[in-house]
Amino acid sequence: MKLALICFFLLASLSSSNRVQEKSPGVCRGKPLPITILPGPKMTAIAVPLRFGGERPVPLPWVNGFPSKTPFRLVIRNRDEFSDFWKGLVAKVPPGQWAPSLPEIDFAKEMIVVAAMGERPSSSYSIIIDGVCEVDGHVEVFVTSQEGGVSCGTGLGVLTAPADAVRIPRTDLPIVFRETQVPCDYWEKQMQGRKPELKTWND
Repeated sequence: MKLALICFFLLASLSSSNRVQEKSPGVCRGKPLPITILPGPKMTAIAVPLRFGGERPVPLPWVNGFPSKTPFRLVIRNRDEFSDFWKGLVAKVPPGQWAPSLPEIDFAKEMIVVAAMGERPSSSYSIIIDGVCEVDGHVEVFVTSQEGGVSCGTGLGVLTAPADAVRIPRTDLPIVFRETQVPCDYWEKQMQGRKPELKTWND
Protein backbone atom coordinates (compact mmCIF):
# COMPACT_ATOMS: atom_id res chain seq x y z
CA MET A 1 0.00 0.00 0.00
CA LYS A 2 1.22 3.46 -0.83
CA LEU A 3 -0.17 6.61 0.71
CA ALA A 4 0.83 10.09 -0.41
CA LEU A 5 1.26 12.34 2.60
CA ILE A 6 1.10 15.90 1.32
CA CYS A 7 4.22 17.78 2.44
CA PHE A 8 3.79 17.37 6.22
CA PHE A 9 0.16 18.25 5.89
CA LEU A 10 1.44 21.11 3.75
CA LEU A 11 4.46 21.40 6.02
CA ALA A 12 2.52 21.25 9.19
CA SER A 13 -1.10 21.51 8.70
CA LEU A 14 1.63 19.92 8.15
CA SER A 15 4.83 7.02 31.45
CA SER A 16 7.50 5.37 31.57
CA SER A 17 10.45 4.91 33.99
CA ASN A 18 13.89 6.44 33.44
CA ARG A 19 12.73 9.39 31.44
CA VAL A 20 12.54 13.15 32.05
CA GLN A 21 11.33 16.13 30.02
CA GLU A 22 13.57 19.19 29.69
CA LYS A 23 14.01 22.17 27.39
CA SER A 24 16.08 21.35 24.34
CA PRO A 25 19.71 22.58 24.12
CA GLY A 26 19.44 22.17 20.33
CA VAL A 27 22.77 20.35 19.88
CA CYS A 28 24.13 16.85 20.42
CA ARG A 29 26.90 17.11 23.01
CA GLY A 30 27.82 13.44 22.60
CA LYS A 31 27.19 10.65 20.05
CA PRO A 32 24.21 10.96 17.68
CA LEU A 33 22.13 7.77 17.51
CA PRO A 34 20.10 6.55 14.52
CA ILE A 35 16.34 6.94 14.28
CA THR A 36 14.32 4.27 12.45
CA ILE A 37 10.60 4.37 11.72
CA LEU A 38 8.40 1.49 12.81
CA PRO A 39 7.88 -1.39 10.34
CA GLY A 40 4.80 -1.12 8.19
CA PRO A 41 3.44 -1.04 4.65
CA LYS A 42 5.20 0.95 1.95
CA MET A 43 4.22 4.60 2.07
CA THR A 44 5.23 7.68 0.13
CA ALA A 45 6.02 10.75 2.23
CA ILE A 46 8.17 13.83 2.19
CA ALA A 47 11.67 13.50 3.66
CA VAL A 48 12.48 15.99 6.42
CA PRO A 49 15.95 16.68 7.87
CA LEU A 50 17.04 15.35 11.24
CA ARG A 51 18.86 17.60 13.71
CA PHE A 52 22.18 15.78 13.57
CA GLY A 53 22.28 14.67 9.94
CA GLY A 54 20.22 12.33 7.84
CA GLU A 55 16.51 12.40 7.18
CA ARG A 56 13.29 10.62 7.95
CA PRO A 57 9.68 10.78 6.77
CA VAL A 58 7.07 12.85 8.52
CA PRO A 59 5.22 10.74 11.12
CA LEU A 60 3.34 8.04 9.22
CA PRO A 61 0.05 6.27 9.86
CA TRP A 62 -0.63 4.64 12.20
CA VAL A 63 1.72 6.25 14.68
CA ASN A 64 0.98 9.86 13.64
CA GLY A 65 -1.98 10.05 16.02
CA PHE A 66 -2.70 8.58 19.43
CA PRO A 67 -6.18 8.91 21.03
CA SER A 68 -5.25 10.65 24.27
CA LYS A 69 -6.75 13.73 25.95
CA THR A 70 -3.39 14.67 27.47
CA PRO A 71 0.23 14.82 26.25
CA PHE A 72 2.66 12.07 27.20
CA ARG A 73 6.15 10.72 26.53
CA LEU A 74 6.82 6.99 26.64
CA VAL A 75 9.77 4.59 26.54
CA ILE A 76 8.98 1.03 25.42
CA ARG A 77 11.59 -1.65 26.10
CA ASN A 78 9.70 -4.94 25.68
CA ARG A 79 6.93 -6.57 23.67
CA ASP A 80 4.34 -6.47 26.48
CA GLU A 81 4.72 -2.71 26.81
CA PHE A 82 4.56 -2.37 23.03
CA SER A 83 1.42 -4.49 22.87
CA ASP A 84 -0.29 -2.27 25.45
CA PHE A 85 0.69 0.84 23.49
CA TRP A 86 -0.52 -0.67 20.20
CA LYS A 87 -3.90 -1.59 21.66
CA GLY A 88 -4.36 2.04 22.66
CA LEU A 89 -3.19 3.20 19.24
CA VAL A 90 -5.75 1.16 17.30
CA ALA A 91 -8.55 1.73 19.82
CA LYS A 92 -9.82 4.51 17.55
CA VAL A 93 -10.59 2.00 14.77
CA PRO A 94 -14.34 1.21 14.67
CA PRO A 95 -15.26 -2.44 15.34
CA GLY A 96 -15.24 -4.56 12.20
CA GLN A 97 -12.82 -2.31 10.31
CA TRP A 98 -9.26 -3.27 9.42
CA ALA A 99 -6.53 -2.36 11.90
CA PRO A 100 -2.78 -2.99 11.55
CA SER A 101 -1.29 -5.87 13.46
CA LEU A 102 1.46 -5.40 16.02
CA PRO A 103 4.80 -4.92 14.18
CA GLU A 104 7.71 -7.22 14.94
CA ILE A 105 10.46 -5.44 16.88
CA ASP A 106 13.69 -7.05 18.11
CA PHE A 107 13.75 -5.62 21.63
CA ALA A 108 17.14 -7.20 22.25
CA LYS A 109 18.55 -4.66 19.78
CA GLU A 110 16.01 -1.84 19.66
CA MET A 111 13.50 0.07 21.78
CA ILE A 112 10.73 2.53 21.00
CA VAL A 113 10.22 6.11 22.11
CA VAL A 114 6.87 7.87 21.79
CA ALA A 115 5.85 11.52 21.89
CA ALA A 116 2.15 12.45 21.88
CA MET A 117 0.57 15.92 22.03
CA GLY A 118 -2.81 14.90 23.34
CA GLU A 119 -6.07 16.20 21.90
CA ARG A 120 -5.88 19.41 19.83
CA PRO A 121 -8.69 21.43 18.20
CA SER A 122 -7.43 21.46 14.59
CA SER A 123 -4.92 20.07 12.10
CA SER A 124 -2.49 22.99 12.58
CA TYR A 125 -0.54 21.07 15.26
CA SER A 126 2.31 18.63 14.74
CA ILE A 127 5.00 16.70 16.63
CA ILE A 128 8.09 14.82 15.48
CA ILE A 129 11.06 13.04 17.08
CA ASP A 130 13.96 14.51 15.10
CA GLY A 131 17.12 13.67 17.01
CA VAL A 132 18.65 11.22 19.51
CA CYS A 133 21.97 11.69 21.30
CA GLU A 134 23.89 9.64 23.88
CA VAL A 135 25.78 11.89 26.30
CA ASP A 136 27.00 11.90 29.91
CA GLY A 137 25.44 8.57 30.88
CA HIS A 138 21.97 9.16 29.43
CA VAL A 139 20.17 9.33 26.09
CA GLU A 140 18.52 12.56 24.92
CA VAL A 141 15.47 12.27 22.66
CA PHE A 142 14.72 15.52 20.83
CA VAL A 143 11.05 16.33 20.24
CA THR A 144 9.86 19.25 18.09
CA SER A 145 6.26 20.40 18.57
CA GLN A 146 4.33 22.94 16.55
CA GLU A 147 1.49 24.42 18.54
CA GLY A 148 -1.30 25.79 16.36
CA GLY A 149 -3.20 28.98 16.98
CA VAL A 150 -4.51 32.08 15.28
CA SER A 151 -1.12 32.86 13.70
CA CYS A 152 -1.01 29.37 12.15
CA GLY A 153 -4.35 29.67 10.43
CA THR A 154 -7.25 27.47 11.30
CA GLY A 155 -6.17 24.28 9.55
CA LEU A 156 -8.90 21.70 9.31
CA GLY A 157 -11.43 22.28 12.08
CA VAL A 158 -11.34 18.72 13.42
CA LEU A 159 -10.05 17.23 16.64
CA THR A 160 -6.58 15.76 16.26
CA ALA A 161 -4.09 14.07 18.58
CA PRO A 162 -0.68 14.30 16.89
CA ALA A 163 1.92 11.72 17.87
CA ASP A 164 5.15 10.09 16.76
CA ALA A 165 6.91 6.82 17.58
CA VAL A 166 10.31 5.63 16.37
CA ARG A 167 12.89 2.91 17.01
CA ILE A 168 16.28 3.70 18.51
CA PRO A 169 19.16 1.42 19.57
CA ARG A 170 18.47 -0.57 22.74
CA THR A 171 19.91 0.96 25.92
CA ASP A 172 19.34 0.71 29.64
CA LEU A 173 20.55 4.29 30.14
CA PRO A 174 18.04 6.87 31.42
CA ILE A 175 16.05 8.66 28.72
CA VAL A 176 15.72 12.46 28.77
CA PHE A 177 13.21 14.06 26.40
CA ARG A 178 14.45 17.43 25.11
CA GLU A 179 11.54 19.62 24.09
CA THR A 180 11.41 22.37 21.46
CA GLN A 181 8.29 24.33 20.54
CA VAL A 182 8.47 25.96 17.12
CA PRO A 183 6.46 28.60 15.20
CA CYS A 184 4.18 27.86 12.28
CA ASP A 185 6.80 28.56 9.62
CA TYR A 186 9.49 26.35 11.19
CA TRP A 187 9.28 23.48 8.70
CA GLU A 188 9.05 25.87 5.77
CA LYS A 189 12.34 27.46 6.89
CA GLN A 190 13.93 24.05 7.53
CA MET A 191 13.19 23.07 3.95
CA GLN A 192 14.55 26.29 2.40
CA GLY A 193 17.22 25.45 -0.13
CA ARG A 194 16.02 21.83 -0.23
CA LYS A 195 13.78 20.54 -2.96
CA PRO A 196 10.84 18.80 -1.29
CA GLU A 197 11.25 15.15 -2.18
CA LEU A 198 8.73 12.38 -1.87
CA LYS A 199 10.31 9.03 -1.04
CA THR A 200 9.04 5.53 -0.45
CA TRP A 201 9.59 4.29 3.09
CA ASN A 202 9.36 0.85 4.69
CA ASP A 203 10.58 -0.86 1.55
